[in-house]
Order: sequence, then structure tokens, then C-alpha cells
Amino acid sequence: MNTTLSKEEATVFFAEFYRGEHHFPTEIKKFGEGWSMIHTGSLATFDFNELTRLVFLAHDRCIRAEISQGGPNRLGIAIWKRERGGSMYERHPTIEQAVDEWREKT
Repeated sequence: MNTTLSKEEATVFFAEFYRGEHHFPTEIKKFGEGWSMIHTGSLATFDFNELTRLVFLAHDRCIRAEISQGGPNRLGIAIWKRERGGSMYERHPTIEQAVDEWREKT
């Protein structure tokens, strides 16, 4: 399986996350083996559910998503393609697998 994430694939991912390319807060930039974008504002789990949507999209698309500090009132969101199997640094579980693992540990 090819785990290189193309700019086109990253654009599709971010377009779904932001509900259209016309809502992109910044341009998509190359970030190591993946792509990143600066997000302005906050991320939440329920009301204005951007954080939940990011997590669900990542699990559905087999994409590792990382959030980092991007500056005042800004967050960096970086994404990389993963596989369903392999080592911790190669794989990405489905949302169902992640929930099952979470419930086993709590």
C-alpha cells in the first residue's frame, strides 16, 4: 500500500473537515511526509464539533491527524496517510477499534 499522502488527497480531507475549500483558513503546506494547515479558533467535541469531526474523519480515512500550537489563537493540524495494520507508527485503527481499545483500558 502506498502511504504517501498527495496534496489532492490532503485537500479532499481538509475540504470535508472545513465543509468546503472556500472555508480553508490558510493554504495547505507540505509537512514532512504529510500536509498541514493552520486552524484559527478553537476545536470542540460537541457544540461546533470540529474536534469530533477531525477525529472521525481521521479514523474513517486511515489518516493520522496531529494538533500542535500554531501561534496565538491558532492550531496547526498535520495529517499523514496510514495503513490499518502494522506497527504503532504505521497503522491507524478504525473508530470502532479505537473505542473498543479505550473501553478495555478504562
